[in-house]
Amino acid sequence: MKIRTVFTKLFLTKPCRVWIISTLTLGNVFFISTPKNLADTLSSANPEIKANIETKSNPQTPTDPGVEKVEKIIYVNPQTGIDKPLTANSEAIAQGIPPQDSSQMPIVYQTISFAIAQATPGTIIQLAPGEYNAEKFPLVVKPGISLRGNESGKGKGVEIKGGGLYGNRVFARQNVGIIAQGNAKISGLTITNDNLGGIGIWIESGKPSILNNTFSGNKREGVFVTGKATPRIENNRFTKNHNSGVCITKKAGGEIRNNIFENTGFGISIGGNSTPVVSNNKIYSNRNGIVLTDFAKPQILLNNIENNSDYGVAILGQAEPDMQENTFVRNRKKDMFQSIPYSD
Repeated sequence: MKIRTVFTKLFLTKPCRVWIISTLTLGNVFFISTPKNLADTLSSANPEIKANIETKSNPQTPTDPGVEKVEKIIYVNPQTGIDKPLTANSEAIAQGIPPQDSSQMPIVYQTISFAIAQATPGTIIQLAPGEYNAEKFPLVVKPGISLRGNESGKGKGVEIKGGGLYGNRVFARQNVGIIAQGNAKISGLTITNDNLGGIGIWIESGKPSILNNTFSGNKREGVFVTGKATPRIENNRFTKNHNSGVCITKKAGGEIRNNIFENTGFGISIGGNSTPVVSNNKIYSNRNGIVLTDFAKPQILLNNIENNSDYGVAILGQAEPDMQENTFVRNRKKDMFQSIPYSD
């Protein structure tokens, strides 16, 4: 109540023009324009709010290289949103709010597809809890766009379900839920593509960030990486995906760090000439923990690989991993298996 009282006083002070685009929920308030002394006041009242304050006079550039400076936030709610190109003012008038107060009204759309069409680089698309299955799949998250749900809960309650056909010159048509392009960021979602051959996220270029999500029940891979893409895949949970949690091939690279891979065919599969860094992951209770094929040369460092029903790491073809300080525990057939390449 103390924080809410402070807000009330600030709204009534004419020199402090405050634009609110979120509900008055502690820790989830975003100020797009406000004087610096107001930022200090709010920060002293609650330090957690400090990170959510932006000032036009001194905009802060995010340290995360995967996302550009925030320009606006678009909200999506599958229950209450409307897919119309509304402004905050027109939405407010429709709800009987005086125009002079309409800047306090957020714009809320019903579908992610429509929100993406309105987004420009630097936009955060914030998803409300709910199931998003009435989308135009695949969803294409363009460079500089952030698609965000419940990050602290790794997507709990924010579910994207489904996929659609995507034509790729190398792999022909694929069934894909989300395509991440450029430096897009996807975080805090539960992603399931239960269509035949369904892939959760497809990445073929750029350096997108895939953070704090849950990939569950995808009929093929949770994340498929190809081309020369170098994504950052970190702090996700991969469970009960049919083929692999993550598959990397061609000349792709990037980082796969601090994820959990469980109850999946292959936790991670790495092929082609790819060179990812795979570190600090927990890989357990899969058929095989990590499978390497072709000419892949990944770095596999500091992972816990245990209780996989076949092998902890299987090295096939002419793959040459750099393996350091991994922990192997109770992999049923063998911790490591390496085939001898055939030669004439």
